Amino acid sequence: MKRLRDFLKLIKLGIVGSNALSAAGGFALAAAGRGLPPWGRGAVLLAGTSLLVGGSCAVNNWLDRDVDAMMERTRERPTARGSMGAPQALGIGAGLVAAGLALLLGLGPVPAALGAAGAAIYVFAYTLWAKRRGGTSSLLVGGIAGAIPPLIGWAAVDPRLGGAAWSLFAFLAAWQQAHVRALALKRAGEYRSAGIPMAGLSPRTGRGAPRTGLGAPRAAALAWIAATLPFPALALALGGRPLVGARLSGALASAALCLGWLASGLIGLRSESWPRRMFAASLAFLVLVFGVLITASAF
Repeated sequence: MKRLRDFLKLIKLGIVGSNALSAAGGFALAAAGRGLPPWGRGAVLLAGTSLLVGGSCAVNNWLDRDVDAMMERTRERPTARGSMGAPQALGIGAGLVAAGLALLLGLGPVPAALGAAGAAIYVFAYTLWAKRRGGTSSLLVGGIAGAIPPLIGWAAVDPRLGGAAWSLFAFLAAWQQAHVRALALKRAGEYRSAGIPMAGLSPRTGRGAPRTGLGAPRAAALAWIAATLPFPALALALGGRPLVGARLSGALASAALCLGWLASGLIGLRSESWPRRMFAASLAFLVLVFGVLITASAF
């Protein structure tokens, strides 16, 4: 059991699940209106995406084991506390990435190429460069990597990435800007102690107290939440089927969820509990929106 727990922490199971969900959303929208959904391809997609993301996260843990040991949120990761050796973690990560790419290649060159690009951006551009450099650039680079799974899902059905697929990409990229800012505020002191500069946080105090102007992390998070508003509905509208019935209901429901998330962010904006509450809300919001998109695509 201990080895299993270490493995699940190494691959960051929560991140694997959220990325698999977004890939499923892209797959469902692309498959809508094309007859019976290709369930076999869907299973391969989920397996390949999960292996690829889990492997990339394992390599990320291997690279970040020094800073992870300094932060309460991450110090229990096996690479940080030393319960798993660095070579073993790297080997597991590389093996999972290779297995995931092999499965995606079975779906076609485009899903595999997108998966390889996402892994490379996450490991090299984000972990090795942008994260240590800090600032807004790290959030933008990380956002690009995290927004690729719905493109993989779409390409598993149709390698021609249309407007609906890119709408999902834009939605996830915007969502992550708000999500990570909430996390940065929630764990500001830990990031400062580990020497990881996060966008909008004071380098002197690490507190990231709310200030006036869009440069303030809380205001910036709200702006990014507002930016997510049109994209789920746009994805349904551009998905190749009329925006009526369940699809219209899904578009309205997704818009209502976005507005609800924004409204919750405006409540208690200066309270100490705001970062923790908004971080939890961002996760619930993501699951609900993709649940709506997948359900709407089935009808």
